[in-house]
Amino acid sequence: MKKYFVDASVILKTILKESDSVSKRFGKILKEVKSGKVELFSQKFLTVEVANGFRYGTNDVSEALEYFDVFIKLPIKYLNLTKMQQRKTIEVSYELRTTVYDTSYHISAKAHGATFSTCDEEYYKKAKSLGDIEFLG
Repeated sequence: MKKYFVDASVILKTILKESDSVSKRFGKILKEVKSGKVELFSQKFLTVEVANGFRYGTNDVSEALEYFDVFIKLPIKYLNLTKMQQRKTIEVSYELRTTVYDTSYHISAKAHGATFSTCDEEYYKKAKSLGDIEFLG
């Protein structure tokens, strides 16, 4: 079964309606999840990153809470990195000169046989050589 692993950039661009192309692509993934064709994963700390994005994506607390309610209903399975994956994440982040946060999504995706979907162009450019990554825009 196909697996996708998303970071906060995908969620935020979709829910905050910052990109039609990202919203369409992620919407397609969600339809495939609901039909049982694919699985959708992310890190447990995604909720904090997304909440922070909503905090700074709107000046209206009610709107931020509405966005968060939409987010928590998404069919995402949350995972933690193992100690070995955490070590690998640190090593790779040094090699690529990327943040541990961004790299952790990618390492976890690879460990679970998933494609890492991101809208972080800077990370994508640095990490595409690792494979198992797609840039959604």
